[in-house]
Amino acid sequence: MIGISGLARSGKDTLAKYLSEVMLEDIGVRPMVYSFADKIKWHLRDVIRDQYEINPYTEDTEEKKIIRDILVCHGETMKKIHGKTIWADLMFKNLNKGKTKHFPIIPDVRFDFEVKYIQEKGGQVIHISKIGNIPPNKIEEENDPLCKECADIQHTWGVYAPDQMDNCKDHASILWQILKQGNGEEWKKTYC
Repeated sequence: MIGISGLARSGKDTLAKYLSEVMLEDIGVRPMVYSFADKIKWHLRDVIRDQYEINPYTEDTEEKKIIRDILVCHGETMKKIHGKTIWADLMFKNLNKGKTKHFPIIPDVRFDFEVKYIQEKGGQVIHISKIGNIPPNKIEEENDPLCKECADIQHTWGVYAPDQMDNCKDHASILWQILKQGNGEEWKKTYC
């Protein structure tokens, strides 16, 4: 399992996409991308669609800015009620329901305890930074350095135009080789 941490809009989903491609080419395993925040978005989907006319799963930067505070507030409130690992617990509960084995990549690791959660389950975490990216809120400003400190790998990349996205795959290839070192064929066996 691979976790990816970093600030909002740092390229976590982009890295997950390219890591999936690289892993498929290298070891014949197609990872599945999962998210701690999926349940948060699912809980609030009707309110966000009805009140703001935005899909909570949007990739549009401006729409994400509009709904981010609502999602963060719900996530934090539920953690106060049910414990700080509620979102990781729910994701892993759903992950383990399936009968098919698969390799998870989780590109929304935002807290040091989530980094440790993944590491305790045998996974590794990459912290990604994008040059010029700034925290969108106080929670990310406080927690991103903690995630970076706990991560197995820290990596920084630039801002790429759509026609330069092959650079992202090059980064993913290098990161995959670093992750793979020492584990060899074990990566093929580490399905959930």
